[in-house]
Amino acid sequence: MSMLRKINDIDLKLLRIFQTVADCGGFSAAESQLNIARSTISTHMADLESRLGLTLCQRGRAGFALTEEGKTVYDAVQEVFAVLDGFRQQVNGLHEKLTGELNIICSDAIVADPRFKLTEILDAFIAKAPDVTINISTNSLPEMEQALIDGRAHICFAPRHRDLSSLNYRPLYNEDYFLYCHAKHPLFAAKSGAIKDTDLSKHKFIHPGIQTIGQASLAMEGLPRSANAYIYEVRMALVKTGQYIGFFPSHYVQPWLHKKELRALCPDTRHYAVDIAALTRKTGPQDKLLKQLLIQLDRVYG
Repeated sequence: MSMLRKINDIDLKLLRIFQTVADCGGFSAAESQLNIARSTISTHMADLESRLGLTLCQRGRAGFALTEEGKTVYDAVQEVFAVLDGFRQQVNGLHEKLTGELNIICSDAIVADPRFKLTEILDAFIAKAPDVTINISTNSLPEMEQALIDGRAHICFAPRHRDLSSLNYRPLYNEDYFLYCHAKHPLFAAKSGAIKDTDLSKHKFIHPGIQTIGQASLAMEGLPRSANAYIYEVRMALVKTGQYIGFFPSHYVQPWLHKKELRALCPDTRHYAVDIAALTRKTGPQDKLLKQLLIQLDRVYG
């Protein structure tokens, strides 16, 4: 029976490929992420399975799926690379020169808000750490929270819909959310002030798909949850059908409001405000890259 007796650089490379394939949900989806051909990915996966003596995934007409052994190996791979990343961060901390990778995750559409001064923050950070590789991606709030807890992200920028005890929150600015319908929706032509809660309850509502608290929960109370969409672009696609109503941040809807394609419904009652915040992990050592980024963030936001 084959067994991986000693991990070398080749094994780590193959495990990285396996991790990416699993995260992407298949060989085709992993091509662009890995920047290698699907046939090469298949060869690497076959090599890894041979070295481990295990079948890690099923692929074919039925689609891609990890085997039970594959799921166990995937969990172990996550732990291995978390340890390696922790080692790298500790070693980097021994040097005055800032090197390594800074991992940032932003909430959907936040970068387009002129109040979100990411360019200014990164400009100042790069001046202090020109050799650092910066990785920026977008994701849903639950995925961002988990990435911080797992150590896969240094910092996330997102609406502060809730507070987790394991995370720190630095408010940056306040964002207003209102309930909107499209011009094709039956409520669009209703007289101002004539729309009641009973009217809203008859129409399909897009829930953000996450747990909300405070003002947000109250603003959504009584609305029939007929769809779930965290990403604004997807939510807007549903609203544009004229079949749904949904909440959006004020800055995001300006182009549609300007063209009179959207209307805010019951803005006095169906409204909430949340802080746009910088989220970081509360426990564990704070490496120099994150410390430097937070210094620049505080300088930009005063």
